Amino acid sequence: MRSVLAEVPVRLDLAGGTLDVWPLPWCLSEPPVTVNVALDLPSRAQVAPGPEEGRGIRLGSRDAGRRSVHDGPAALARALAEGREPLALLAHAVLAAWPADEPGLTLLTEATSPQGAGLGGSSALLCAVLAALDAGRGVAPDPSALCARAHAIETRLLRTATGYQDYRPAVHGGCLALTADPLAPGGVAVERIPVDLERLARRLLLAFTGAPHHSGLTNWGVLKAFLDGERRTVEALEAIARNSRAVRAALVRGDLGGALDGVLEDGARRRAMAPGVSTPAIEALDARVRAAGALGTKILGAGGGGSVLVVLAEGGDPAPVRAALAQGPGRELPLALAADGLRLREV
Repeated sequence: MRSVLAEVPVRLDLAGGTLDVWPLPWCLSEPPVTVNVALDLPSRAQVAPGPEEGRGIRLGSRDAGRRSVHDGPAALARALAEGREPLALLAHAVLAAWPADEPGLTLLTEATSPQGAGLGGSSALLCAVLAALDAGRGVAPDPSALCARAHAIETRLLRTATGYQDYRPAVHGGCLALTADPLAPGGVAVERIPVDLERLARRLLLAFTGAPHHSGLTNWGVLKAFLDGERRTVEALEAIARNSRAVRAALVRGDLGGALDGVLEDGARRRAMAPGVSTPAIEALDARVRAAGALGTKILGAGGGGSVLVVLAEGGDPAPVRAALAQGPGRELPLALAADGLRLREV
């Protein structure tokens, strides 16, 4: 086998988040689009030969400080079933993607985005792991198949409603518009929007609230409210879908200001969608940065904590806004947008 390192970005969801959670794409009055952009807070996975000859499997997470060693796939499966495996995401990936007749392996991972930040970190890490596992046995990763497989594994692990958007920025990079399409590879049409990423990044700041979000629980609450016909949630999701199409159109025609107005509109609609999306801490942060000159904020991911995107005025001074973010809670995260997605190299 080959020793391979896979590296992928995470994502900022600009508009249309939650609309990618099945069956919402098929229940809204018009097909929704989800717009996101890759964020250079990379997740990495390295695959190498096992700790010893034979079927041994060694797993490790540098950022979490966890590791485990198993005699082979059967021992790994038993530990997972009995709740003794501290790296369940990695274990699920190995059992799903590493053939039983292959030799043992060492899988080491590292995530640079905070856990529970609402940036799609676990999904990105899973994409890196699956790509490294494929490349380690000499198979070129197929982008659509990799995303579909990662989605299936994560849904099985979380046992709740999950969306399809988080995997595509990790694999493709850049700014993407995603639409559910049964005829497209993997059931998702991926449109790469030509956006000046440096110009876009100058209009944004990123703050982690310090309170991890729980996307599965929040997504399930929104989905249940929609399927139960709760008027506030239904109207909010329909409005978010209309707005996300407008954000995509603005980006395509190069209207960055109009697109960011739509990003803020998405944030406002998301707050009205269902209880628990926003928190008192997020509302206090929003008020502080607006007072410091920002145009507003957008909750990232499913909300309930995690990270908040701050939109700056064109040509505005970011220093007062950064000072407001420094008051807490949480901290500012570095924001650099990634033009490239999955990167593989032998090590």
